[in-house]
Amino acid sequence: MNVIDLRRVDLNLLVVFQALMQEASVTRAAVKLKLSQSAVSAALARLRALFGDPLFERTRAGMVPTPRALAISARIGPTLTSIAGVIYEDPEFEPTRSDRIMHLAMSDDLELVLAPRLARLKLAERWRVEFAIHQTNSALWRESVENPRNDLTLTVTPRTQGADVLSEPFASGGYLCVYNPRLLRLSQPVTFEEYAALDHVRVSYDVQRGWVDDLLAARGHQRKILCAVSHFAGLVSILSTTPVIATIPEHAARALTELLDLELSPVPLHGPRFTISALWNARVDGTPQHLWLREVLQGLAAEV
Repeated sequence: MNVIDLRRVDLNLLVVFQALMQEASVTRAAVKLKLSQSAVSAALARLRALFGDPLFERTRAGMVPTPRALAISARIGPTLTSIAGVIYEDPEFEPTRSDRIMHLAMSDDLELVLAPRLARLKLAERWRVEFAIHQTNSALWRESVENPRNDLTLTVTPRTQGADVLSEPFASGGYLCVYNPRLLRLSQPVTFEEYAALDHVRVSYDVQRGWVDDLLAARGHQRKILCAVSHFAGLVSILSTTPVIATIPEHAARALTELLDLELSPVPLHGPRFTISALWNARVDGTPQHLWLREVLQGLAAEV
């Protein structure tokens, strides 16, 4: 280490840099650091001069880090955490005193299950920490993990992840049929003949055919799609008013049944099972707030 050169650097700038990486906003970083916006803007100007790079570019979605900023964050994030641990002897995260916003990315079927549980926990435990849930899916998960705003991403376990991505299993499950028993009189469980003859609503990010279509086609049937929606929220009004059946992940099916008094049935096909994983970027690994968040989610995993 070149001590002489390092003495010329204000190491507080690195704290500002990491806050900007996490918040993607000068305003939010200033609030988090209890500084004025002008002070954070001045620090950003000095950081740009120090590293010889713009570091962040302003977009409609916020301040997007440059490749150089991402590389810097991956190296100094764990370092700052280690320094804090040396000075404060591994400080614990206190959700009842923290104003931090925890940013989670997930598909809306998981949001349907987790958002109300997180809200109830926050009330019961009197946490001050906030939760912000952003949309992602199995096709867009990498963008969510690489977004410095997000603390953690929940998605169907990817086949490959990359060295900069850490993960742990969150939950596993299969699929169920769900329908409105006041509009459809079906056997329990639903028979294959009934299933093949019914009108279906398909839920898919790209509203394209999926495994149900393929398995029915293999048995000589074409699924009768009444409509296709890209979000699970679209099922609420459809299942409330329309005599259709939906085949969706069991956690979402059970959540909708609680809301709408629907009927559940096993799928009369040999459907796949899936595993959901929690994924995060290596730059946040080991921080007290991230360890706390993962502990909270592990407590909810059994319910999901």
